[in-house]
Amino acid sequence: MSDNHGAIDVSADGEHRYAAVLTTAAGTRTEHLVTSDTALLEKLQATSADEPFLVRRVLEVLLQAEEAAEEAGHLPALPTVIDLTALDAERPDLLASIPLR
Repeated sequence: MSDNHGAIDVSADGEHRYAAVLTTAAGTRTEHLVTSDTALLEKLQATSADEPFLVRRVLEVLLQAEEAAEEAGHLPALPTVIDLTALDAERPDLLASIPLR
């Protein structure tokens, strides 16, 4: 992997909603809507104050995966809407393994 790192720009866009722009180290820019919910936060034993940190940490993990795929010659594959509840159902160990503090 290169020494360059991509960028994440994320901002609140309503209750349990975040607008995010991911830019890979190679310069590919994608826009996303990240959604969460109270039940997911409770499951993860996170507070509403933890939610923005959870969103950012998940985006960091996803951006790293996107950069690895891009280096391997693949186009970005992240969906426009990233539903953290659905992601947790698909990859139950991912969100639980992300440290919030």
